Amino acid sequence: MADIFSDHFLRLGAAAAAREQTQTVISSNIANADTPHYQADKRGFSDFYKEKLAAAESAAVARTHPNHISGPTSESLSMSVFQRSTDEQRMDGNTVDVEQQMSTLAENQLMFELNMKILQGRLDGIGNVIKEAGR
Repeated sequence: MADIFSDHFLRLGAAAAAREQTQTVISSNIANADTPHYQADKRGFSDFYKEKLAAAESAAVARTHPNHISGPTSESLSMSVFQRSTDEQRMDGNTVDVEQQMSTLAENQLMFELNMKILQGRLDGIGNVIKEAGR
């Protein structure tokens, strides 16, 4: 548990916020599936994750003493990005593919739940360390 206070919480928080924003974008696309000339928003998790992580890293607390715990590093997470094909425009000018959006919505929900389970596991681990240290 040497890395108990590493930047994992920062990354997990950024991932959760990015998943939430992705959910909003997908929901908006689905809600506008019947709107003429609506162009589907193509932003995804990786776009929001980079934005949230950069914002969290810039707000990091400065180290005032060499023995303080260091802040997050700028190493990137390895992740695969789902490549979407170019959307075809319907006769009314709308580019939302409802089936594809619903599939992406389900995937995003599963990944959000996984993110929360990982975060809960890390918090449970810290709780166990605190509980055992008190014995």
